[in-house]
Order: sequence, then C-alpha cells, then structure tokens
Amino acid sequence: MSGHLTRFWPVVTSAVQGPHPPEPSEVNSMHGVVVEWLGSRIASGELTGLLDLDSIARRFHISRSLVRECLRTLAAKGMVQARRRTGTWVTNPEKWALLDEQVIRWRAAGPERFVQMHESLELRQRLEPLAARLMAERRTEAQLERLRWATEQIRKAITTGSAQGMIEADTAYHRELYLASGNSMLGRLAGTVHACLRVPDFRNYRQFSIDTVTRHQRLTDLIAAQDADGAERAAERLMALTTSLFLAAYERVTGQARPLHQTA
Repeated sequence: MSGHLTRFWPVVTSAVQGPHPPEPSEVNSMHGVVVEWLGSRIASGELTGLLDLDSIARRFHISRSLVRECLRTLAAKGMVQARRRTGTWVTNPEKWALLDEQVIRWRAAGPERFVQMHESLELRQRLEPLAARLMAERRTEAQLERLRWATEQIRKAITTGSAQGMIEADTAYHRELYLASGNSMLGRLAGTVHACLRVPDFRNYRQFSIDTVTRHQRLTDLIAAQDADGAERAAERLMALTTSLFLAAYERVTGQARPLHQTA
C-alpha cells in the first residue's frame, strides 16, 4: 500500500471493533479506502442524512468524480441513494444489502451488532440443515476431502487451544456446506456465513470444547455416508447448540434474554 493510502489507514480501522479489519483487497486503492470509511460510519450511525461530497473530497484529497464512484458502490449496497436536485442521502437500514459481506462487517461495529448475530443464527438454523442434506446427496470426493480437512483443523485448534485457528477452521467447515450443496443460491450465501462467523463479537460469544469436534465429526461422517436424513438432523442439532450458547452468553453479559432491535 502506498504512503498516500497508508496515511488514511488509522481512520478506516478505528471504526471497526475488535480484531477484524477489512480484507486487504478491500482497501488496496483509494476507492476502497473511501468506501470503507463511508460504509463503516454509515453503519455505525455516525453519518446520516445528506452527504457532503465536497467535504469527503477534501478529507481524502480526491476529486468529486471519485467520491461519486465510491457513492455508487455504496448505492449498490443500498446504503445511499441519489435524489435528483437534492444530492446523495444515507438510506434507512432496512434498505441495505444485509447479506453483503462488507455490510455485515460494518454492522458488526455498530449499535445493532448483536441483533445481526442473532438474525444470522436464525437464518443458519433453517438453511444449514438443508445445505448439509444436499451436500450428503450431491457431494464430490474433492468436496468431502475439504470438509474432512476442516474437521481435522477444528480438532487441532481445540487440542492446542487456538481461538484463531478454531475460527478459521470452523468458518471453512460451514462455508463448505453451502458451497458443496449443489444449489447456486445456497452457494452464494457462503460468503455471508463467512462474514458472520468472523465478526469480533461472535468470536467472543462462542464456546468451544471437545464436544464441538464430536458434533462436527458426526456430521462429516454422515455426509461421507451420503445419509441425507442423518446429516440434516445432525446439522439441526449443531445449529441449535450454537444458538443456545450464544443466547446464554448474551444473557450472562447483558442481562437480556435476546438482542432487540433498536427503535427510534
């Protein structure tokens, strides 16, 4: 990264809570840096209403045309909207592309991060058993080998007490379920699952034990045996446990039974 871009790096990463900065590919250009800066601040509620293009251009020493390009990127994510004669405005969160990987990461540093975590678990509770069933029916040997590899990495991470290793292995495991489902729509959700599993707070609200290895190994074995019914049930149990652990930890820390949407 050039010195010109590095100068803005602290501004960008300061908006991201915990050890989950943007991917290098997302900020390897001035366009990426500006999109990151704007997106994270819109998600946190720091930027609202009408956006001042001149102020943004001055802050980063860039042209208005580049600012407009950045805003078009955010418009594609539903976060801003250009209105004729009045300028570009920040939109309400219900219009955002909530399954977009960057939007997920930006929201993870915002006021509704726990709501997002809970919603992602609710979604996965329904979709992941289906993905497991389809993988059991359709998987290739190469896909099965990747799942087995991820299972072994989970075992190693827990044995060595590596939280980061567990995150990487668990993410690889659950992404593979979606990618190997043979359903292109489910496959598109692999990135969403990846982003949700890697947000900082989700790391803190998960509990890993040897039972985690057993449950993942059981699911892997059922998929290997092409037992679709068994794989679906195993995935249901795994997701139910994950959700209950999150809710128990959330209640322990906050005193609330479950995250609630903020209301105006």
